[in-house]
Amino acid sequence: MRRHLEKPETWILIHGFFLAFLWEILQMPFFYSTENLSAWEIIKNCLFATLGDAGIMVFAYWTTAKLSANALWLRRWHVRAILIYLGIGLTVTIAIEYFAATTDWGWKYSSSMPTFATIGLVPIVMWIIVPILTLTLARQSLLGSKGSTGD
Repeated sequence: MRRHLEKPETWILIHGFFLAFLWEILQMPFFYSTENLSAWEIIKNCLFATLGDAGIMVFAYWTTAKLSANALWLRRWHVRAILIYLGIGLTVTIAIEYFAATTDWGWKYSSSMPTFATIGLVPIVMWIIVPILTLTLARQSLLGSKGSTGD
């Protein structure tokens, strides 16, 4: 177990999951027909979306590690790596939001959802705020309270 706690993606998954779940619950009023769902159905929908969000965060971390040739880039902040990470997550999120909002199998936005080019802006803002908070918390968890760089 300790071996897993030394991996940045473990902490990204843990913190990302809880932060994304909170965001998913809070953004529910921006989606159509949530008023017809039971509390359990809302929780299930939010959990499903949260698994996707956390998965995107881990995927973005792994891809950034490959592109930057540094699997432990989270230990030392690099603006380039953070921008790659956010860019990957935003690209995936925009693609998912576009296809989900424009197809029958996806979801529909309520009238309160601000949109741009048929894409909801609340999920886009999520992919800036939640991943940055996740990276911050994951880095703190990874480095521990002593603030060592682990080198």
